[in-house]
Amino acid sequence: MSYQLTNKINQNSVNKKFNPALFVWFALGITLLGVSSTDIYVSSLPQMAKDFNASPNLVNLTISFYTLAMAVSVLFTGILSNRFGRKKTILAGVLAFTLASFLIGASNSIHMVIFFRIIQAIGCGFLAIVPRLVLKDTMNAKEQVHATGILTMGIVLSPAIAPSIGAVLAEYWGWRSCFDLSGIGGIIMLIIGYFIIQETNTTPIKQLKSLLHYTKDYFSLLKDQVCVYLTVFNAFTFAIYFVFIGISSYLFIDTLQMTPLIYSYLFIIIAMGYFAGNSLMMILNKRHFTPIKIMNIGIYTSLIGLIILISSVILANKSAIIISVTTGVIIMRAASALIIAPAQVKILEHFKERGALALGMSSAMQFACASIAISLVAIFHSSALYGLIGVSIMFFVPTIILMRKLRQLFA
Repeated sequence: MSYQLTNKINQNSVNKKFNPALFVWFALGITLLGVSSTDIYVSSLPQMAKDFNASPNLVNLTISFYTLAMAVSVLFTGILSNRFGRKKTILAGVLAFTLASFLIGASNSIHMVIFFRIIQAIGCGFLAIVPRLVLKDTMNAKEQVHATGILTMGIVLSPAIAPSIGAVLAEYWGWRSCFDLSGIGGIIMLIIGYFIIQETNTTPIKQLKSLLHYTKDYFSLLKDQVCVYLTVFNAFTFAIYFVFIGISSYLFIDTLQMTPLIYSYLFIIIAMGYFAGNSLMMILNKRHFTPIKIMNIGIYTSLIGLIILISSVILANKSAIIISVTTGVIIMRAASALIIAPAQVKILEHFKERGALALGMSSAMQFACASIAISLVAIFHSSALYGLIGVSIMFFVPTIILMRKLRQLFA
């Protein structure tokens, strides 16, 4: 990664020992850890259904309840870090994630797995929001876009390697070993984080206000047209990939008779799409493209991917279907990289001192929509291809309308 973090930190408000480059690498690690907690066992979903004698809909709740818990968690993590500090909240999140990972591996019922996945998600909510606030504390908008691009490499690396690792672990030691590995990773990041993280919030609030107060604050954000458009736009874009996550194992393994290991290799290819989109986003940012222009390119790119995905319904050959679906998803993943990071930075830039609150609401909406997407697409597990296409269209169409509104607002 050639980008150099040469930001100018205000030495009066930020600890002089803070090393932005080192922190970004650590943040990349915990991002990878959090994202991989789902990617690592996605190829085991059909096997988990058999082991627990549970329906695919019930097993998919381990993902949809996870994303729903994330949606709630991210609403308050920024607020808690404003009170207790960035370092303490990040470490608390890693600790909760780690303990939950080991408990999932020891669970003897699908309901226990779902419960501890919720706890795991709450911890992961801290990892999703607070590192971004550290970047906000120490960098300007352009530097944040670059640093966020580096952090999202965790989103690239996880689907590239975690499903394959998980498939191998599941084959030789069972799917429970996937969560044990997540727990071990959590212990390592907890130790590293203790020494790496420096406190960047030097003006913490003295005490938390009532839940009603924060609820009113969130609702007040909804009065801002820019916030509403950016939040919903980002959330629907984010949810499209979770449509694929929720149904792909049933499509490729059950319907198209692909082995779990070969299925996991597809994620490496799909991850390259996100890497390409993320790289393009960083290039466009260096060339002074505005976030709105980058997002607009992302929308047209996503449309191309969706058209290719839809074309798979007219194909009869299994190999042709696999190629068509995978190609469409790759292009749509590239498009999401062009959209999500610039949209998040635009939200932070627009709200300034209320950025933590706005980012929390935006992230909550992302995970809430992802949870809905997973639950909806699971209904079509017996007609997986049509479910994938139909629910993807449902989430994509509103983004075209919202992008037009955003172009008008920022014209």
